Amino acid sequence: MDKSKVRRLKERASYDLNELFSFLNKTHFVTVSFNQKQTVFSIPMLHAVYNEKVYLHAAVGSRITKELTNNANVTLSATDVHGIVLSKSLFHSSMNYQSAVVFGETKRIDDEEIMYAAFENMVDRFFKGRFEDARKPTKNEWLQTAMLEFTIDEFSLKQRTGMPQEEESDKTLPIWSGVVPIETKFVTPEVDIEHSSDIDLPDYLESL
Repeated sequence: MDKSKVRRLKERASYDLNELFSFLNKTHFVTVSFNQKQTVFSIPMLHAVYNEKVYLHAAVGSRITKELTNNANVTLSATDVHGIVLSKSLFHSSMNYQSAVVFGETKRIDDEEIMYAAFENMVDRFFKGRFEDARKPTKNEWLQTAMLEFTIDEFSLKQRTGMPQEEESDKTLPIWSGVVPIETKFVTPEVDIEHSSDIDLPDYLESL
C-alpha cells in the first residue's frame, strides 16, 4: 500500500472499499492517467462501478483504448468540492472536499453481458430507468464501442470537513471567517424542441 498511503494529514484518510465505491457512484467522472512514450496523459472519462471493478467507456480507435487494452500501470482520480474554507489568514484558507486516488490495471473486455451491466450503471446511477428507456446500440454502434475494465490494486480516500482552523493569535482579528458551500446538482431539464417538444418528461426526471 506504499503508493496510496496518505502521509500528510493522514487522519483525513480512509481505505474502506465500500466507501470508495459509494464515492465513485456519486461523482460524475474520473480522471484517468497513464504513460505513453515518456509523457503522462490525464483524460476525464465516464465510468461505471460493477462487481468491485471500475469500467471506462471509450471509442474503439481512440488513444486511450489502445493504451489501456492491457496496461498494468493506470491511475484513476476524482474530487468533489463541497465548500471554500475562508480562514482569517490566507495560510489556513482551504477547501472542504472528498477525493480518491486509485491505482490499478486495465484490460479491454468483450463480454457483452458485463458491458451492458456497466453501461446500465453508468446511466442509471444518475437517472434510474434511463437505461431501459433509451434505444440500445445498433450492431454498427456496438462495433465502435470499447469497454475497459479497471482492476483495483490499492487506493486512498481523503476528505476535509468543517470550519477553518485558526491560529490562537488570529481568533480575535476583525476578519470574517467561515465556509462558502458549493452545491453540484441537477436542475430543471431543458427539452430538445426540435425532436422532443411533444413528449412528456419521463418519471425519472420529474423530481429534478
